[in-house]
Amino acid sequence: MATLRTFICIELPVEIRTELAALQNRLKAPGSGVSWTHPEGIHLTLKFLGDVEAVQMEAIAGAVARACQGTAAFKITVSGTGAFPQLARPRVLWVGIEERSGQLNRVQAQIESELSALGYPREARRFSPHLTLGRVKSPEAVQGICREMQAQGFAPVHFIADSVVVMRSDLRPDGALYTPLKRIEL
Repeated sequence: MATLRTFICIELPVEIRTELAALQNRLKAPGSGVSWTHPEGIHLTLKFLGDVEAVQMEAIAGAVARACQGTAAFKITVSGTGAFPQLARPRVLWVGIEERSGQLNRVQAQIESELSALGYPREARRFSPHLTLGRVKSPEAVQGICREMQAQGFAPVHFIADSVVVMRSDLRPDGALYTPLKRIEL
């Protein structure tokens, strides 16, 4: 049976992806030990599903639509930088997300709930919204990048989240290719 690598996300405006790309370019160094995310693919992940059967796409889209029902578009602030699990031992370099009204956390929790009813396990970790800049392959080699990232930071920029997307991810040697399967307007 055909499967699709799938996740649920909020896409970013081009202007913000351009600013993220500029930050990446300032941080890049030869032999840095970082696999940088392609800027056009940076998004705010709400739920990663992994490989799912293609026949489940309609049910998944319906679950996400139910989770978003009654939620109006809301403002998100992109600001600050950091690393998981921490800057001293980074595995993922990120730019932060703030959303003060609580709508982002509510939508994400409702998506978890609706999809768990379809048999998709809930995420064990607490939702920590972020935008992945890169994945660290050699932690020892990135300490200079981490210091520079902290020094530069990321000045706050805002956008309106007006849709949630069920996204397909095709892994390729030059990076993942993302294809929206269903867009749910808020």
